[in-house]
Amino acid sequence: MEKLKAIKRPCQAKTADGTICQAAALAGSDFCFFHDPDRAAERREANAAGGRQGKMKTLDADAPDVRVESSQDVVRLLSDTINQVRTGQLDPRVANAIGYLANILIRAAEQGNIEKRIEDLEAAVRRTSQPTDFAMIRMDP
Repeated sequence: MEKLKAIKRPCQAKTADGTICQAAALAGSDFCFFHDPDRAAERREANAAGGRQGKMKTLDADAPDVRVESSQDVVRLLSDTINQVRTGQLDPRVANAIGYLANILIRAAEQGNIEKRIEDLEAAVRRTSQPTDFAMIRMDP
């Protein structure tokens, strides 16, 4: 014998634009969960629970600043961040931002090193390619 599907009645509430809500009405009600006036307290609690659950875990505001001046500092920071995510002290979204910013910092440092090396090479080339001032050279007979 075929199972009969329950016919779901639509919610009778109207949306802000005047159309009928497309959600199914709750059993024993003309409204869905979001529009049923008898469920207002449950909705408030669900919203509050969702807000508490969605809050990102971050470090305390009084956590010490981290100095990141070398690749070893970045490795240390990322290692600490990984462990903080693993223990639930830090939200993975915050850790992703830290990883992204650490990557930018490493690239900026590499760029600075390349620029310094180019400046040093250009200075060396200038020193070796300057014309010799023969008037300054003393010729002994």
